[in-house]
Amino acid sequence: MQIGSGLAITLTLLFPLALFATPDAAEAQKPSEPLTHFSHVATGFDGAPGGRGLTVTAAIEVNTAMMYANFAAGHPMDLEAMKTNVRSVLHALVPQRGTQGPGLGFGAKRAVEAVAAHIDMAVKASGASDTLRKLGPNVAIAAQAVAARAQAIADLAGRVIAAQTAAEAAPLVEQLRTMALELDTGRDVNGSGRVDLDSAEPGMNHLEAQVYSIFEGEKLPRVLK
Repeated sequence: MQIGSGLAITLTLLFPLALFATPDAAEAQKPSEPLTHFSHVATGFDGAPGGRGLTVTAAIEVNTAMMYANFAAGHPMDLEAMKTNVRSVLHALVPQRGTQGPGLGFGAKRAVEAVAAHIDMAVKASGASDTLRKLGPNVAIAAQAVAARAQAIADLAGRVIAAQTAAEAAPLVEQLRTMALELDTGRDVNGSGRVDLDSAEPGMNHLEAQVYSIFEGEKLPRVLK
């Protein structure tokens, strides 16, 4: 999984110049509305922890969920250990208000749903480039697929937490570990030998790849932040 920083560099360089410009010139130097929405996806969003971009926020939460899914699967004979770690998976994916746990507390599902919303705003904004109009929908497709995966894992986690015995929970936890990995890597559902860009197969890797394709099309640094 690739994570870094990029578009914010371009945007940051514009602001010092604006301090010495006339109001009209400063207005002209502001990022366009489409690129502002794209920057929320790629490099910075005030509503995300630490002002991170929404894609990186999702990636951090997905990594946390994967780690605790592995921890859970490492205790197939200990019901309480499995449940404790699965609750941490849930917190990383769909944290409940007032709860605490590992990760950023934002939730992978919420983050990728916001990616889909902001890339849609970027595509539909006045002045959107050909690159955004062509490639933005691919970002939304991948984000929506990751959101669906996160919800499916959350549903399975609920079954683990409701389990009465370790024998009942262990196979569910093993399935959950596999699904958590696929949240990152995607899954070849149709047996084509590859992970396709559709509503069912992509994972975080594919979402990030689609964001990078927009960086390239816009001739911006290929760095997420």
